Amino acid sequence: MNSPVEVTCPAGTVVGVAHGATAYFHSIEYSQIPAPFDDAVPAEKGLLIDATRERPDAVALSIVTPAGATDADDLPVLVHIHGGRFETGDHTNPASPGEALAANGVILVRIGYRMKLPGLARFHDDQPHHFRAVDDVALGLEWVQKNIEAFGGDPTNVTLSGHSAGAAIVLWLMRNDHYRGAFRRALALSPGFPRMSYAQRKSVIRAGAGIPLTRDALNRAKPKVLERAYRTVRTRYFTDMALGPGPLEPEEMAEVDLVITTVEEEMFDSTVKHDKLRLGWLMMALPGFLIGLKPGMYRPFLKRLKARNPKHIAGEFFSANLIRRWVDDVAQRAPGTVWQAELVSDATTRARHCAELAPIFGAAPYETGTGLNACLIRYVTTGEPGWAPYGAEKNVLRVNLSGEHPTLVTDPLGYLRGVFSRKY
Repeated sequence: MNSPVEVTCPAGTVVGVAHGATAYFHSIEYSQIPAPFDDAVPAEKGLLIDATRERPDAVALSIVTPAGATDADDLPVLVHIHGGRFETGDHTNPASPGEALAANGVILVRIGYRMKLPGLARFHDDQPHHFRAVDDVALGLEWVQKNIEAFGGDPTNVTLSGHSAGAAIVLWLMRNDHYRGAFRRALALSPGFPRMSYAQRKSVIRAGAGIPLTRDALNRAKPKVLERAYRTVRTRYFTDMALGPGPLEPEEMAEVDLVITTVEEEMFDSTVKHDKLRLGWLMMALPGFLIGLKPGMYRPFLKRLKARNPKHIAGEFFSANLIRRWVDDVAQRAPGTVWQAELVSDATTRARHCAELAPIFGAAPYETGTGLNACLIRYVTTGEPGWAPYGAEKNVLRVNLSGEHPTLVTDPLGYLRGVFSRKY
């Protein structure tokens, strides 16, 4: 049975609900958005905030804490950013539950952000490397810094994590021109970036919208116009992220500790038909060149993928292009300390995109406080992942989703280095 619980903080009085040993504060609006394509500003302070129910359509954040936590507890805080290709998902995402963390003395905050064109279109007066999706999360992090102590959290011990598109936001907020000390360390799970910039795809968006791509025009546009414009660029670049922050420049990142991961069969679910029909070689041809495969690398890379997994050439190819190339780039070039891990299938679950969320967050069928969930709790609490950094030796931890059979391997992504061209 739920019972009301109140927390008073600089934002105001936040009314949530407690259920058993866990307290929930749903859909707290951390910002004000004057218009869909305007930059957000901090929310007003001193409000009475009803956080008793989820409102997934709001640009908001949610908090999960141990029931009864107070400002004297100084619990570590995990702030998580959802994925969804910058087009789906929200701060209520059940794939990242907080009960296992709360049971082990960790507070979970999940931050939502604007997606598609409102979050990622750029204008002539934007600052360099500015994207509203990223700026939304930065404002959410500011809210956490100012308010999380009242919920029992330690604002000096915040870990920022994200999955897929959310991991791209994590890495973007680690840039020197974005990092403001709002988190101590980071975790990027299977990050993905678009291969081309917004400017390079702007003409396609304009053709779909049928209106000028100015801030004023887009703020006045009807939702169906914006959706048509996004659908146009999404259809044109069907093998890639339609929009997102870019270009990724790991050498521009601050020296913040980072754990970055991939899964063994990243994009295999997206290529089931192609691999069943043995069309991987064809998907590496014209579509491959469109998404950055260097022409001279077609035959040697096809040979490498056949050696890795002859039954899943298309899955291997798209995993390499959409996820693994970015992970390798960050591990190679980021100036801070990086730990890399590859999560492989266990006895019950194939290690495909999103499959790592349940074991990491301690959700069924995985047990709270064990395996990868225990690793996450240790990292956010102490800053120690538990294995050797990537470093000059290119160390990578290979472990299954249950956290079993950990092995330190050397440079497992070396096979894809130099295969893809940069299009920025």
